Amino acid sequence: MNEKKITILHSNDIHGQLNFTVNRDMEVVGGISLLSGYLKRTRAEGPTFFGICGDVLQEDVLGSDYKGTNTVELINYVNPDCLSLGNHELDYGLAHLLVFKECVRSPILCANMIVSNLRQSLFRPSMTVEVGGVRILLVGVIPQAFFNRITSDQFCRSMLEYKDTYEALREELKAHQEEKIDLVILMSHYGIEGDRILAEKMPEDLHVDLILGGHTHIDMDQPEIVNGIPLAQSSFGTTHIGRYDLTVDADGGGILNWKWSRVPLTEATSEFDPGVDDLADRVTFQKRKKRGQTKLCEFEKVFEHKSRLYETDLGNFVADAFEEYFPVDFVILQSGSIRRKECGPVVTEKDLSEAYPYDDYFVEVDLTGKEIKDAFRYLFSLKPDGSVMNGTFLYSKSFRLVADGTDCWQKGCRVVSLTLNGKNLEDDQVYRVGMTRNCASNCMRYFALELGEERQKILSLSTYHVLARWCLARKEKIKAPVTGRFIFQNFEG
Repeated sequence: MNEKKITILHSNDIHGQLNFTVNRDMEVVGGISLLSGYLKRTRAEGPTFFGICGDVLQEDVLGSDYKGTNTVELINYVNPDCLSLGNHELDYGLAHLLVFKECVRSPILCANMIVSNLRQSLFRPSMTVEVGGVRILLVGVIPQAFFNRITSDQFCRSMLEYKDTYEALREELKAHQEEKIDLVILMSHYGIEGDRILAEKMPEDLHVDLILGGHTHIDMDQPEIVNGIPLAQSSFGTTHIGRYDLTVDADGGGILNWKWSRVPLTEATSEFDPGVDDLADRVTFQKRKKRGQTKLCEFEKVFEHKSRLYETDLGNFVADAFEEYFPVDFVILQSGSIRRKECGPVVTEKDLSEAYPYDDYFVEVDLTGKEIKDAFRYLFSLKPDGSVMNGTFLYSKSFRLVADGTDCWQKGCRVVSLTLNGKNLEDDQVYRVGMTRNCASNCMRYFALELGEERQKILSLSTYHVLARWCLARKEKIKAPVTGRFIFQNFEG
């Protein structure tokens, strides 16, 4: 048997995250420079394929002048073997997508977009590549829901149509049936649930060896195996890269054995690439002076934050933006993270960075109703030092807290009610609570609630850039947030 050993590297959902971050242990994590360094090292070690499964782009403050295309130079530098489309590549419409297609040097794959009258694919549906004597067929796919985003105008609706993924895969396999294909890899942006369905319902006449995925931003310890097909994603951003080490039957085709890992991109696993560092600095900072004046959004009036003790328009606005952006039930936000007493009506990047300067990870913590109730009872209890609260907080619009301050300084305050969307919290129900990692790390001090790293699911590396992106997407004036989410009865401060 002719056995060949190759490495498959895959990334997804980079979202324009070009720069490294520093974690709480002062360890440098991620960034395009460490990604490039890891690619160079692995390619030098042996036959390697590298693909990106969608969402290279995302509108952010750094890319708002370029509609995300400032990322293209860096993607060209790291030179992936191919990319497939994600939903954020479709954010700016067809014209922008076609410019992106022409500027990226690597092949961009999508088998689902068809020019109706020509019966021709708008993008390359597939490609073959030989890696270390192994011939691989790669097919890029997206779900119809993402395709529908680009057909918002009449021209696109009349000229483009969606091709079913199984039909597209069948056509690509047929087109290459005379070739000796050793591996078939699906590059998908369906999300993990969609990939499970794709694998589970795979028709018997079709064959796929691996599904490299994206969109869900999950941290996987090992691939899932569905209908004999391994499914894997590499988290999101540039903090990790997915790696398959494969042994392939180069005579009969197929995988003989495999090992997968989600490799953290740190100085322990990689090294910085000086070439990409210089390029990233130029791409990131060349319009920094102009950036300060970039208009992000407009409020219907001036939003104020004159007290940390009570809810405010500006604080509610930030908490609500996070609740809308992330898949959480409600948000707890430290009031001290809002650093301007007022902001608006016109909000520039400079205004926002002054109003919300504390950039942090945003995490989801799953808590039972009982844990939440116990946490707030402790928050308002009388502490040994005579204080009632260790911190002051803001809450998003779905949440409502009512506390009674009668004899607060002698007995502590009483939590009257905690509701979510107008319903009392159920003790046994699990709720998804969003907060910054700083808040989660201090929950023992604030709420007598121990939240170790294992209970914190990272949803974003940058709360500030999420807030800026959310603002950029608002086309209408932002109305003052609904109040009444924190009511303090009978309290004399």
